[in-house]
Amino acid sequence: MKKNILRILAILLFFGNILLAQNSISGTVKDDQNEHIYFATVALYSQLDSTFAKAVSTDENGNFKMIDIKDGNYYLKITMLGYSSLKKDNLNFPSNNGKSFNFMMSEDAQNLATAEIVAKVPLLEQKSDRLVVNVENNLTSLNGSLLDVMKKVPGMLVVGDQLRMVGQSNITILINGKTTKYMDVQSLLKDIPGDNIKKVEVIHQPGAEFDADGTGAVINIVLQKNGLFGTNGSISVGGASGNALKYKTGIRLSHYQGNLNVYGSLGYRDYPWWDEMYITRNVNGDIYDQHSDDPGDSKSLRGDIGADWDINQKHRIGFSGRFIDSRSDNLITNNTSIDYLSEDELDAHLLTQNQQDETWRLYTLNPHYTFEIDTTGHKLSLDFNYIKISIDNMNTLTSQETISDFMLPRQQYRQPGNTDIYTTQLDYTYPFSAHLKLQIGGKYSDANLDNDLGSFIELSGNDWEKDLLQSNHFIFDETIGAAYTKLTFGKDKWSGTLGLRYEDSHSTGYSVTIDSTLKRDISKLFPSFSLGRTITKEIGATLAYSYRIDRPRYASLNPFVYYLDPFTFEQGNPSLTPALTHSMKFNLSYENQPFFNIEYKLTKDAMVEVTEQNDETGETNLTMVNLEKFKRFNASLFFPLDFIPGIKSYGGVIANRSMYDSKYLDLDFLRSKWDFTGFLQVNFELPGNIESEISGWYNSGGQEGIISSEWLYGVDIGFSKKILNDKGRISVGIDNLLARYFHGEIKYANMNVQLRNNWDGPVYNIQFNYKFGNQHMKQTKKYKSSASDEINRASN
Repeated sequence: MKKNILRILAILLFFGNILLAQNSISGTVKDDQNEHIYFATVALYSQLDSTFAKAVSTDENGNFKMIDIKDGNYYLKITMLGYSSLKKDNLNFPSNNGKSFNFMMSEDAQNLATAEIVAKVPLLEQKSDRLVVNVENNLTSLNGSLLDVMKKVPGMLVVGDQLRMVGQSNITILINGKTTKYMDVQSLLKDIPGDNIKKVEVIHQPGAEFDADGTGAVINIVLQKNGLFGTNGSISVGGASGNALKYKTGIRLSHYQGNLNVYGSLGYRDYPWWDEMYITRNVNGDIYDQHSDDPGDSKSLRGDIGADWDINQKHRIGFSGRFIDSRSDNLITNNTSIDYLSEDELDAHLLTQNQQDETWRLYTLNPHYTFEIDTTGHKLSLDFNYIKISIDNMNTLTSQETISDFMLPRQQYRQPGNTDIYTTQLDYTYPFSAHLKLQIGGKYSDANLDNDLGSFIELSGNDWEKDLLQSNHFIFDETIGAAYTKLTFGKDKWSGTLGLRYEDSHSTGYSVTIDSTLKRDISKLFPSFSLGRTITKEIGATLAYSYRIDRPRYASLNPFVYYLDPFTFEQGNPSLTPALTHSMKFNLSYENQPFFNIEYKLTKDAMVEVTEQNDETGETNLTMVNLEKFKRFNASLFFPLDFIPGIKSYGGVIANRSMYDSKYLDLDFLRSKWDFTGFLQVNFELPGNIESEISGWYNSGGQEGIISSEWLYGVDIGFSKKILNDKGRISVGIDNLLARYFHGEIKYANMNVQLRNNWDGPVYNIQFNYKFGNQHMKQTKKYKSSASDEINRASN
């Protein structure tokens, strides 16, 4: 026993000596006006060979403390954007252990000017693994929705309220890195205002840290977050006029004091829309001419709140929450005329109305924790996310008048539903050195969807009877467990990544109505890699590969019929199988701007939305099918036009070829088509400090499944001016000032269909923004990222 006690005492003494051998220093950094400088970088280097030892940043009071310093000789370097750097030589430990120093920094006019220039980030930035589109102050997207902002992404087409990307299919939308997989993405994109968006990241070859879900690019939409000290805020009021008057208003508030950052916003939108569709079908010589007119109104209330607390320099906890309450109603009027080939049959005409009332609510809660183990990038993060979605939709289909035998009973669909999604994610980063970094992590998600579609037939006088053959209560549950590892390296002119992700998914779809269960279990490995090289000071090249999966959504699996009008309905396909995609991309960048890209994708069992036609009834239905093989090749060229005096501009062209090789409807579906897209954005300043912007795009038309589309284009224009001592800004713009809308055709098997789709435009809009609080403080939290970058550069 005595010997054990002695051993314990010896161990304690040993570790005590180690702890005592660790040194610390502290200090305060001020400017020449005796004001505290916060988020300045304080870095410690070896006096012998300038090897990096440690680095910290000053707090809001200009104070810093550096601990766990090993014995030795060092020098201290203090840097801050807009100030001349300071250096203190000959710091010896343990001699200087526990000492405190006071430092005074002087403004550097040249560096300060450089800092201001750097703050005005370009619209496009080519990072090693993604294209960043900085849309925060984009003039022609301030007044619209997130859907309007997406027009600024090169190659992104907004056709009506549908989002398409040239050279991509089944793109994955993330918001602040969080999934939208089970959400009504179209409603979400319309309900989030455009002036709430900071940037859009386009990730063509997602690494192992991303979900393997999807076959197209990952689009990560990053929302704005408070970065100013003190109490700040802004208010906005906007209106627009298209087919109907639209308006919105919002307020943001934030308070950043000490280690606590609290922020939130509240907004309301009333945005009517208009859409019309012309469909002409030749069914064995009988001509079905359909015209649908769809005016509607969408009202949404949204809010979010969040907080971040830096417990100390190593530990941070926080949370964010969001809600959206969206309600829309629209009356779709459908006129169908049938011109029969046979003279023995009388031509027919049918007028129907589809009254749609939809309520959509979203609630999210996202607590998170980060442990910055040291200043070299060694960290651990834990993230929880809960999403609740509730819907309550009702459609009433009514025949108003008919000149035929097609008089249909009044029909109603009632569709309440609830979705609950739980996600937990753990990520760990370990830098072996300045040239090699390891990332490992895991994720678990559980999605529960309960959708009860009830179909009712009116007997008389608003007395409804349930149609059991067209009703379905469908419950879907999907769990996905994932683990990944990723190695990132960089040495001299070479850099790259090597990643591997494993996903194990289990889904169960259960029809309560017919007591039928569909189960699917998928376990797969998904490799990815990238290799980059700096060719010259300006030019860099990257080659990247990824392997991904696209799992069928629950709505695509539900086999029951949902009528849009008497001759058109939607139906799910329970036989859908996942699509698997190999993707390779080569990228050239010039001065960190996108320059030239080549991409090739090969998809097995591609999931494609198609139409099918019943010649006997004249009905056509929309559904999803698997096409055996789909190949896509595209090349893009970007070019800046800043060399033209007085403007800032960029443009680009994308060439894309889609190739299908499959059996469909007992025929060989062999289709391929080239399409070309051009885009241009020009920013310039008019007299009176009026900022101006013109943007436009053109697409020659392409092949999407069995639909072949014609050329279309759009042009937007915007103007903006700061007022009220630069605290206010008034912006005006015109969306779809010039445009050609969607024209397409389907000529396959027994189908001969002409399509034409028009939507709201031109739309004239105006918005006023006013910022209040400490908006113009010299040192705002934007410098914290600069301090962090400087620390990372020092450690490298």
